[in-house]
Amino acid sequence: MNVLIFGVTGNSGRYTANYYLNKGFNVYGVGRSEKAPNLISEIEYFRGDIQDIGFFDTLPKDVDLVINFAGVQPSIISTSENTNLDLTLRNYIDVNITGVFNILEYVRKNKIKNYIYTTTHRDFELHWDNNKYLENNLPVAINYKGDHTMYAISKTSAKMMGDYYSEAFGIRVFNLRLPMMFMVPSEPHYLVDGKPKVMPFLQIIKDAIYKNELEIWGDPEMKRDYVHIENLVSLIDLCFLSNLERGTFNVGTGEAVTTERFIKEIGRIFSKSPEDIVYKYKNENKTYKCAIYDISEQKELLGYQPVLLTEMLVKLKEEMKKNDSLKKWNWE
Repeated sequence: MNVLIFGVTGNSGRYTANYYLNKGFNVYGVGRSEKAPNLISEIEYFRGDIQDIGFFDTLPKDVDLVINFAGVQPSIISTSENTNLDLTLRNYIDVNITGVFNILEYVRKNKIKNYIYTTTHRDFELHWDNNKYLENNLPVAINYKGDHTMYAISKTSAKMMGDYYSEAFGIRVFNLRLPMMFMVPSEPHYLVDGKPKVMPFLQIIKDAIYKNELEIWGDPEMKRDYVHIENLVSLIDLCFLSNLERGTFNVGTGEAVTTERFIKEIGRIFSKSPEDIVYKYKNENKTYKCAIYDISEQKELLGYQPVLLTEMLVKLKEEMKKNDSLKKWNWE
């Protein structure tokens, strides 16, 4: 079996490539980096830009599954709406809409039967509620304020194009709606207005390792889905192996973890002396990502069994140790 992954050099793409390599698939990868990361050196890598129509002529045609992680978002783009509005908005359109259209055309013209697209849960932002479990197919409810608006519009538009290609051309199309994926990244930073900043959850882990004080921001009882990368990879494969023709599924756990429990579990698992940690409540530091997902349909239709919070944190700790991440990130 042959799988082609667009956006293979990103963290999610890397995990997915390794999963399919371990299953014995031939894995092709597409990215804009000069070369594939060492961790996925066994793949056949194609460097190119999905905005370039001619680039698609260089790609293999005998492909069983296309997985599309390609796109730009605020956390990886070198500009922002605050630093360069024109370029940032155009990037969302050119990459997330035009680029995805080019991918869909590649799928259609080469009669590839299976296409999986990772979209954003920002299309549900106005549905987010502390006591509401979000189903898979709620009406779009984009928040038209803030720096994720055009991103959400572009990703939702790309999802809708895929839905059209499924109905019009008989392609099996699955959309997976992603909140933040928790994993051990190759680099511990994301971008804020184009400037690197340590990922917040990694900063909490770092504080748990090296300090005896952790802060709990905002409402300690605010609930959220904390989702490990293995849940995404599992849903990708379950969709591919299923008898379904199409579908849109939230990548979640249904666990509804409070902020307080999240911080305290990090302290318990990562601290060298968890009994000595002092927890400080910072109610004035507001947070708002209270998205919780109903996964009953995923379980019923696909047999999905998610990794939950405690197991996720243990897996992160084990992988950080295996990868010697603290040393690589200059945290030791």
